[in-house]
Amino acid sequence: MIEAEPRNLSYDYAASRQPGLASVIGSEAGGEAEEVVYVKEDVSVHPTEYIADRISGKLSLIKLGGSLYMSWIPYRVGNLSSQLSDKDRYLYMIRLLEFTEIQSIDQHTPALGWQYIVVLLSSVLAYPPLYFYNGGVNEFLDTINQHVFLVRSVVGH
Repeated sequence: MIEAEPRNLSYDYAASRQPGLASVIGSEAGGEAEEVVYVKEDVSVHPTEYIADRISGKLSLIKLGGSLYMSWIPYRVGNLSSQLSDKDRYLYMIRLLEFTEIQSIDQHTPALGWQYIVVLLSSVLAYPPLYFYNGGVNEFLDTINQHVFLVRSVVGH
């Protein structure tokens, strides 16, 4: 009797939200073992100044082979008052971004408002800020620090 290999079902959720994502993850995985080491729901992007256009999604850190990857998948169901289409929502998706491509992650903790991070790539392009409405920035950074070496910048913002 041949037993099926254990399958990580964490990607099934993301794949159900975005057609074709499962094949991208599978092809990039190359058969290597994958492990989701961090998941945070309701992490949001603000593409406009209107609260109705907020795009919420799931932020994940994935250990794949010997590398750490970050992904942010927007939820498919949006705010009914939003002017953004599903196509617009997926423009902000971060799909398996390897940490070797990241130059810095800037943490912002304003006195009033919500914590957020900005991911700056080695190519000097930046993703839009990811807002953590239910906390979790420190846990996110702590989890990254368990898998890759982080250096705290002394440069003020």
